[in-house]
Amino acid sequence: MNQEEINNLIQDQWIQKVIASNEFFFQKGQDTLKQWLEMEVDDELRESLINFSTDYTQFLEISELEPNFEKIKNLLFEIISYCDDKARDKHLYNQYGDKRILAKASVRMNNWVDGLIKLKFKNGEIKAASIRNAFDYLLSPQDNSTILSSNHREMIAENLLDKKLDPQLFVKELKDYFKPFNLNVKNQDNYTYLLSCIIYSIKDKWQDEVVGLMASDSTGWQANELNLDAKWEGLILWNSKKPTRGPKVLKFLKNKIEDTGYFPLYYSVNKEAIYCANIIDLAINQKELDTINSKYNTLKNFNSDFNGYTDGKKSARIVFVAEGMEKIAPIPVSDFDFYKCKAPRQDNLSPIKNILEVQKRTIHHTSDNMPKELNQILFGPPGTGKTYNTINKALELCGEDLSGLSRNNIQKLYKKRVKEGRIVFTTFHQSFSYEDFVEGIKPVLDEADNNTISYTIEDGIFKKLCEKAKVLKSEQLDFNWENRSFYKMSLGGKSNPEIHSWCLNENKLALGWGSDNDYSNLKKISSWEQFRTKFKQDYPELEKESTFNKSAIFRFLKMKVGDVVVATIGNKIIDSVGVVTGEYEFDENNEFGFHHIRDIQWIAKDLYVSPEKFFKKNISQQTIYEFYDKDIILDSFKELTTAEENEPKPYVLIIDEINRGNVSQIFGELITLIEADKRMGKDEEINVTLPYSKVSFGVPSNLFILGTMNTADRSVEALDTALRRRFSFIEMPPKPKLINTEGKAENGMVNGIELSAILENINKRIDKLLDKDHMIGHSYFLSVENLNGLKSVFHNKIVPLLQEYFFGDYGKIGLVIGSKFFDIQSDQVDEDFFAPFDDYDSSPLIERKVYHLKNIQEMSDQLFVDAINDLQRKNK
Repeated sequence: MNQEEINNLIQDQWIQKVIASNEFFFQKGQDTLKQWLEMEVDDELRESLINFSTDYTQFLEISELEPNFEKIKNLLFEIISYCDDKARDKHLYNQYGDKRILAKASVRMNNWVDGLIKLKFKNGEIKAASIRNAFDYLLSPQDNSTILSSNHREMIAENLLDKKLDPQLFVKELKDYFKPFNLNVKNQDNYTYLLSCIIYSIKDKWQDEVVGLMASDSTGWQANELNLDAKWEGLILWNSKKPTRGPKVLKFLKNKIEDTGYFPLYYSVNKEAIYCANIIDLAINQKELDTINSKYNTLKNFNSDFNGYTDGKKSARIVFVAEGMEKIAPIPVSDFDFYKCKAPRQDNLSPIKNILEVQKRTIHHTSDNMPKELNQILFGPPGTGKTYNTINKALELCGEDLSGLSRNNIQKLYKKRVKEGRIVFTTFHQSFSYEDFVEGIKPVLDEADNNTISYTIEDGIFKKLCEKAKVLKSEQLDFNWENRSFYKMSLGGKSNPEIHSWCLNENKLALGWGSDNDYSNLKKISSWEQFRTKFKQDYPELEKESTFNKSAIFRFLKMKVGDVVVATIGNKIIDSVGVVTGEYEFDENNEFGFHHIRDIQWIAKDLYVSPEKFFKKNISQQTIYEFYDKDIILDSFKELTTAEENEPKPYVLIIDEINRGNVSQIFGELITLIEADKRMGKDEEINVTLPYSKVSFGVPSNLFILGTMNTADRSVEALDTALRRRFSFIEMPPKPKLINTEGKAENGMVNGIELSAILENINKRIDKLLDKDHMIGHSYFLSVENLNGLKSVFHNKIVPLLQEYFFGDYGKIGLVIGSKFFDIQSDQVDEDFFAPFDDYDSSPLIERKVYHLKNIQEMSDQLFVDAINDLQRKNK
């Protein structure tokens, strides 16, 4: 490198920020690390931390239960958020506005946590070099470097410094290399970070790396290894050939394991990678296999004899220890950049240098007959079709086959399922609460009672849907629910539970209205008008007492044998369902004073379910009345008497923008109940008593939760760890190629402009300046048909997003879209232009250029096309 190259590199805004910083650039990281190291911990907590440090899942679970653990977990997560770009909940824990980090280390959270505990308690060696280097740097920045990877250090030493790597001398030799360039920083603690920034801006001069392997194997054995039992520490895999390019590649891979704890091994079929195993150890001979044997207690498929790995035709040349096998969303082999070789064929293992813009996604099942993930979140930057795809996803979860359906027909089917109550859509926001989601006390205005206000417990969105989705079963099967009248009846009400219990135990219906009169003589009157006249004539005292006496008796007498009665507790709970089996009887000596009796066969008891399960409207407080046919959900009644082997209907809750709400507060105690094995009917079923209604509550196993998450949203409340572990995450990245196939512009072209190329250029620059979470989605371009449409997208969508991303920093916005979208004013102003202010020299600002974004919609076609060409650097 020469002085001119260095001078150009340090003009970068980030590097200038480092140079000008008066304090240590990672002071918050250093402070939290020292706080952790100086924290007093009693012996019991120390032992617990050491024990749980090797079991990340247990560590997270215990932190939910123990306040001391939770406090320590939050402190450790904050430290990690300053160290690694991939840190869990970085946006929540990292206290810097720009979310600065030491490096893109890609080390797993469990390794970071284990490393921090070992650093404090000295209970073992920190094996990952990246972790050791990060801690060394934070504690002594002048003597260490944020080049954390030992792989990278070796490549820099050999390819840039022209030396063989000596770990003890690396930082000194790095300083010596840059010493002739006279680089200065305001705070000397930032000098080695400045050198790291320069180093990573010239990776093309030194980087020569392998990040993983790929094998081509279509035999299908991987499907049998997808579900690794918890008793195994890992899975043994082997191959009959060593990786292409031999010892150098093996060294890269071993360094990768040392740095990050693993490397990926992909398996491709028909030119697509569809399986992936994360490799945590490897052996190429008996000695190395013996080392593996000494490190692990339980490995599936393990053979202590290296020569024992054979299928009868081929034998192992290399043995791997994998964490497990995963099915992934297919990745074209063409998206991989291989290291000095071609894609794998036959038994070859091709080393991977880079994976182009691809994020691995787990698909846990290989068959449509296997259970679907109950809790899923579609995540990605704005405009990638997350909300759009929830419609398809929700319908598929409901068991719908969408193949061959147009978008219009898919939307019609979606609206039908929403109307049926099978799919419910909601959006989280900052004001959304537990009371909106589960249940809460709400005011009710009684207009009939001088507009007085009373308070009632109302179910929230989630609880209502859970009640609908509940799988209710009866001991009686093959009951015909068609052509019957349905009645609601209160058997004593909340104030008389003993009457309710008596009716259920004795298979009776009992009515308290009508006093102690025998109405057998009125049974044959079917006309309401005739009945009303006769009742008023024979029982004037009851008519005067309450007009409902005659209504209740008429309905009770009107019931026919075979009609269905739904018994309720209040107007919020359906407790039992039965069919009338006997005619009206008068019981003069009824112990409860409920003299009007009918026999009933209870088909289902103790249901304790919301009325929404069976009816399309709320039920009222009236003791007895008949339902209209249009209000009855007949399918729910049929489910009661359906054979067990029939799968219950799926229900789907779509939560748009799930991370915009305070998720922990909204879910409350239900956070545990949504786990698959804690659902109703499962072996580990858990029910909780809700705080307002005091009823027992569980989450049905046929209820799916489908969320969306915008990764670029700065107002996001980050999902806490407890909730993250209970969801599967599906990435929705930008897909520029869809613009060509699905967009309105023919072949994705407008006036000779390739829309997908514009998006790719913009996103590559955003990824460089920020990260992939802030890229722009393809959906903004799908509706573009002509040049005016493209102008509108830039003016109303893209530029406002960039202004938000870069906080109005027109310099960075210009680096993304080019200077021709700006009006640049460079007129020099007079020396007395600024107001006087002592000790501040305004002279450099007099000649400062001022940038204003143009009104893109008012640009001429030629100027706009010229600006687009400039964006794509076609005007060079």
